[in-house]
Amino acid sequence: MMILSKLLVVASMALPAAQAFTSPATPVARLQRENSHTILSAESSTEDAKEEQTTEAFLKENYPLFESTIFSKIPNVYKECESSTGFTIFAAPEVVMVDIDQKRKLQISDPRNAEITEKLASYHLIPNGKVTRERLQREDWTVPRTADGVAALSIGGVLTAGGELRVGRSKSGGFMGFGAKEDGGVVIGNNDAKIVKSVNVGKGIVHEVDALVAPDLIWRYFDQLRIPGF
Repeated sequence: MMILSKLLVVASMALPAAQAFTSPATPVARLQRENSHTILSAESSTEDAKEEQTTEAFLKENYPLFESTIFSKIPNVYKECESSTGFTIFAAPEVVMVDIDQKRKLQISDPRNAEITEKLASYHLIPNGKVTRERLQREDWTVPRTADGVAALSIGGVLTAGGELRVGRSKSGGFMGFGAKEDGGVVIGNNDAKIVKSVNVGKGIVHEVDALVAPDLIWRYFDQLRIPGF
């Protein structure tokens, strides 16, 4: 249990802003290249929330299931956001939350799984860094292009309160996983959760994603630690 406890400890809520990024060449290194170019998709414009609307009010209005069942499980999360110099939230809309497997829903809501649910939630927050979609899509022209002639992204991942998540290019089209082409968007995490839209909220930004961004390992912990009904 001591080893498991160490694995599940929630990351610090005070990451320096510069540590919100990781290099594609060295996954846990800080971003060091800033002399790069940005390629934006037609979807990349960012909206603004209602004037003076708090982060909590915005999430409750626009992402009520995500806010109530996942994000609010981080202790003092809104106080941390409002007192930071900037923050980033990856929020899942209602359609994603409703589509979660019933077994997973029971595991998330089971009070015996509170520690794991908090860890799940923490992957959806960068507490001390406002990371825009434009920043995520910025290309690094100081390194060689891929065999397909595509420039590398200047960051390979972001450091959330829960841990590191990869950043990649989104693809669409193709057939059964073959022939898909990059569409100018950006995905977060190993589940390739695509950023659908972005909204400035107070000092931070909320990215709507089409899937939860936490790694699959989280669900293994749910399966091993608690079985609903027992």
